[in-house]
Amino acid sequence: MASKFAEGEKVLCFHGPLLYEARCHKVNSEGEVDLYLIHYSGWSQKWDEWIPETRILKYSEANLKKQLELRKHHNKQQNRNKKKNKTADACESEDAYFSKVSIRIDIPGQLKLVLLDDWDLITQQKHLVTLPSQISISQILDEYRMYSISNEEGDKSETDGSLGGEHRDHVLEGILGYFSRLLGMQLLYKFERPQYADVLEENKGKPVYNLYGIEHLLRLFTKIGDFLAFTELDINSINVLQHHINSLLQFIDKHRDRYITTNNYEIATPDYLRRAGV
Repeated sequence: MASKFAEGEKVLCFHGPLLYEARCHKVNSEGEVDLYLIHYSGWSQKWDEWIPETRILKYSEANLKKQLELRKHHNKQQNRNKKKNKTADACESEDAYFSKVSIRIDIPGQLKLVLLDDWDLITQQKHLVTLPSQISISQILDEYRMYSISNEEGDKSETDGSLGGEHRDHVLEGILGYFSRLLGMQLLYKFERPQYADVLEENKGKPVYNLYGIEHLLRLFTKIGDFLAFTELDINSINVLQHHINSLLQFIDKHRDRYITTNNYEIATPDYLRRAGV
C-alpha cells in the first residue's frame, strides 16, 4: 500500500497542540505503520524528527484554516488561568488528536542513572556497547514473560480481564516491533552509527532485537510513550500498555545486576574512531 505522504511533499504537522508548515524528507514503510522524517519550515535541522502519519495533515485550505483556529484557541488558553476542568472546545471535540491519552512510562530512578551512564560512556568516553549483546532484548523479554507467568497465580490482577497473559504477550511483541522500527532512526548516538552498519552487515537476516541488549531497550522506553500517544488507542488499551511496560521496567530494575554491567561496553579502536570522524 502506498504511503499517504510522499517525499518532498509540503505538509502540516502537529508539534504539541499546534500545526506547523513542514516538508516530508523521507518515508520509512518497513513496518506496519509508516514513519516520516519531517523538517519544519524555518526551524533548525535539530528539530527534524521521525513521526507517524497521525501527526501529519495534507497542506490544504481546510487544514490551513484549522491551523489558524488552533493558533487562536491556543492564544486564548495562554491568556487564561490553567484550569483543567475548562478544556471543552468545539475545535477539541472535532479532532480526536485533542482527546489523546498521555502515555506515561515510569522509568525507575536507578535505571535513569543507567541511561545517564550510557550517554556518558558513548558520547564522552567513546566506548561502544559490545555487540551482539550477551543477553539480547528478546531474551530479556522472554525472561520477563516467564517471571510474569510464574507470578500470575498469586496476583489476581494479572489474570483478570485486559491485564492477562494474552495481552501481555501482545505488548511484548509490540515492543519488539517498535524496537526494530526505531533503532536506526531514534535510538542510536551518532558515534554508534558505523557500528550499527557493521552489525547489520555481519548479521544479515537476524532481527536487531537478537543483537542489541538492555542499553538500547532502555533508550526505547524514553521514546516509546511519545509514539504511542499518537496511535488510535482507547483508555483500556492505554492502561494495558502502561501496566505491562511499567511492570517490565520494574522487573529489569529488580534484576539489573544481571543485565547491567560495565562489561557490556568496550573501548572503541583507533580505526573505529577514524571511521566515526572523531
